[in-house]
Amino acid sequence: MSSIHIVLLAALAFGSQQPQPAAPKEALDGVDPVILLTQGKEVSGKADLKVVRAKFQYLFATPESKAIFEKSPEKYEIQLSGACARMGGGVTGNPADYAVVDGRIYIFGSDDCHKKFVAAPARFLPKPAPPMPSGPAAEAQGRALVERAVKAIGGAEKLDALTTYIESSSQIQKRPAGDAAIAVKTMWRFPGGVRAERTTTLGDRTQSSANLLTPAGGWFLAQGRSFPQSPESIAQAEAIFNRQLVPLLRARRDTDFKAAAVRGGIEDGVPVDRVRIQLRGLDVTLAIEKSGLVHSLSFTGRGFESEIGSYVLSLGDYREVSGLRLPFSERALFNGAPDPLLTRTIDAIAVNTPLDPALFQPVSGGGL
Repeated sequence: MSSIHIVLLAALAFGSQQPQPAAPKEALDGVDPVILLTQGKEVSGKADLKVVRAKFQYLFATPESKAIFEKSPEKYEIQLSGACARMGGGVTGNPADYAVVDGRIYIFGSDDCHKKFVAAPARFLPKPAPPMPSGPAAEAQGRALVERAVKAIGGAEKLDALTTYIESSSQIQKRPAGDAAIAVKTMWRFPGGVRAERTTTLGDRTQSSANLLTPAGGWFLAQGRSFPQSPESIAQAEAIFNRQLVPLLRARRDTDFKAAAVRGGIEDGVPVDRVRIQLRGLDVTLAIEKSGLVHSLSFTGRGFESEIGSYVLSLGDYREVSGLRLPFSERALFNGAPDPLLTRTIDAIAVNTPLDPALFQPVSGGGL
């Protein structure tokens, strides 16, 4: 069962705590993006020659460059929807802190992000995902593999009857100031609600915070306050929460759920079949043993330095919980090397436990 990526969730929270401003921000300190890309010159645009595109306002020095932008805006605008080019989708970049790399404009959330990105942009830029296998055979086999996994953990009747699912997990992170004990309690309320509470203890200091997602939006909760999250932050957090095994398999009948069989293989000496699943921005591959138990989940993600690479989460220590057979350990590899940030121990699992509705309200009862 894949871990809540604590570092990413913290970046989502602190990189975009406030609601997005209604007015678009001026891009590139008013520099004409077309002249910047075609001539390599920083020429200021004019206030009466402007184009608003998504969350940014672009200024142009001449009507000609404005017309060029309007014809192909995706070529000349800030890339990655304005996210920090090093950190990716949940962290908003500063439109005044920009760089041109391979003919595209990127912005950054900090000077450190700027420096690390321009030194090795290929480490941080997402690559196009291979196309999802198509055709009746691949899709039918993929669906059959998903149902095999459902049967192995307890069957469709028990899985679909879940109204709540709660995981409590722990891990130790090594930090310059010492070992930090991280405890995470994640509560799913089906359909459409998830809350992850984190407590970090380092020495004699303890800090608590939470992330909340509901159909009405997403929030970061701390110190008795709730901070609305940007759409990009919500999408990133939703992908992380959807990656958990029980919510993922329970969502198999959603209209957005796609599954297709891909090539199997051997993992840790165990023969596995594989199924690739896409669900609302999530793209994950399950390796399934002959018994139906999920041996691992693999996906593309960002590592400790935010570089893009391949994650494999190996699942183990399956135990019975209220008629469901669920894993209690996750061992993470990033690009083949052990990754302590996503390696965790699940201390407790509870199903169909009543949850206070106030936990899923961003203000009343929702703050920490």
